[in-house]
Amino acid sequence: MPELPEVQTIINTLNSSGLLNQSFSKVSVYKDKLIKNTTVKNFTNFLVGETINNIERIGKYLVFHLTNKKALIIHLRMEGKLFYEPIASNYPRTHLRIEFFLKNNRVLRYYDSRMFGTFHIFKEDEYLQSTIIKKLALDPLDEQFNFNYLKDALKHSTKAIKTALLDQTNVSGIGNIYADEILFLSKIYPLTKSNTLTDTQIKNIVIYSKQVLLKAIKYGGTTVSSYKWDINHSGRYQDMLLVHTKKGCPCPVCKTKILKIKVNGRGTYFCPKCQKNGGN
Repeated sequence: MPELPEVQTIINTLNSSGLLNQSFSKVSVYKDKLIKNTTVKNFTNFLVGETINNIERIGKYLVFHLTNKKALIIHLRMEGKLFYEPIASNYPRTHLRIEFFLKNNRVLRYYDSRMFGTFHIFKEDEYLQSTIIKKLALDPLDEQFNFNYLKDALKHSTKAIKTALLDQTNVSGIGNIYADEILFLSKIYPLTKSNTLTDTQIKNIVIYSKQVLLKAIKYGGTTVSSYKWDINHSGRYQDMLLVHTKKGCPCPVCKTKILKIKVNGRGTYFCPKCQKNGGN
């Protein structure tokens, strides 16, 4: 958490908030461990004076495109939050880790209770070839993410399909919540070996991956812990979840009780009737 829909919602919010075309006047880093591929001094010097041209997403990474062909790459990990605030904002500072001060007397603040987030800086012609980005697979909202792509990605994998969907080298951007929802809609048992899926099952994963993620973005993502896409707003898609977190509740299709198991250490929710175990 945040997963692809939450990251995209944050980006949409930042892009429409007035942050674009603003310039960094000062950067204050309070937890050095978050800065990954350079020193704190170089990080701040690299950013100060640069203007934010655009923000986009690659997988779960936020890419800030800056002037002078520079890029700031951020991953929020489990608990990271980016809020574009007035300097005098009353939001609690308990977990404030980095402040990006802007020349318009506002500030982009990064909060992170668990401090798993990461910050990288690159020149624009370097970041796509960096180790953090190059290893990422296509995400389901990419136009090239289709049946042929996913079939090729899974054809040699004996991993459970739930595990394979969480592997960012197979599919980028899907996390635990949305994998459960996608597999339920696709009527696939979560422990099914990836290389045993039928063509129809693979096509269904492609269809429902796009459908679920787009709908989640529409409703601001899923709030199951502390996720917020700005200071005052959380996601609403949790009200539409079909199986995730629904252990013991009736399946919305057949009324069988939803079960919870562990798949590679991840809590996994499914309907034993709609998602029958085919012996894999």
